Amino acid sequence: MKAKTLLVVVAMAVLVCAPAAFAQNLVTNGGFETGDFTGWNEVGNFEFSQVVSGPFVSFTGAQEGSFYATFGPVGSQGGISQSFSDTAGGSYLFSFWLNAVGDDPSSVTVMWDGTTVLSQTDPNTGNVWTNFTFNETGTGHDTITFLFQDDPAYIALDNVSVTPSGGTTSVPEPSSLLLMGSGALALAGVIRRKFRG
Repeated sequence: MKAKTLLVVVAMAVLVCAPAAFAQNLVTNGGFETGDFTGWNEVGNFEFSQVVSGPFVSFTGAQEGSFYATFGPVGSQGGISQSFSDTAGGSYLFSFWLNAVGDDPSSVTVMWDGTTVLSQTDPNTGNVWTNFTFNETGTGHDTITFLFQDDPAYIALDNVSVTPSGGTTSVPEPSSLLLMGSGALALAGVIRRKFRG
């Protein structure tokens, strides 16, 4: 009987932690899984900007899912922006993945409400997806903007998210929750075996 009670307690702990791990992404179509720029607004020079799947130029595929965005405006910056409602004074984790190879000339500028959080000339992630995260404070209605220029080729973007960070703690990845759940189940199995033996 004690083993069953313990199993229920472990299951409840996992369920209580789950909502925090899957905090709602305030960005619409942050992974571009609609296959287009649904939810996003075009900004500036939008030529050579598209959503793709699979290999494209030097990129082997999406960071996660099937689709990702590539940007190659020539001569001047352009890209996408999106506005969303949040809680004024709330703490948010702004995260995205970039893939770039250091083309010359190229650049990337990322902004939160017009304030630059990332600015790089000839960005180079070694042609691998690289995560960038920033802690931001909500105003009640915020806008994120991504601007690119890549005269010779493209810079890729995937999995943009803005999630409540609960102050100083970041939102766990789904894989972390899976690991925690697996550990809880293993612990429950060991305890169950002990009570049987």
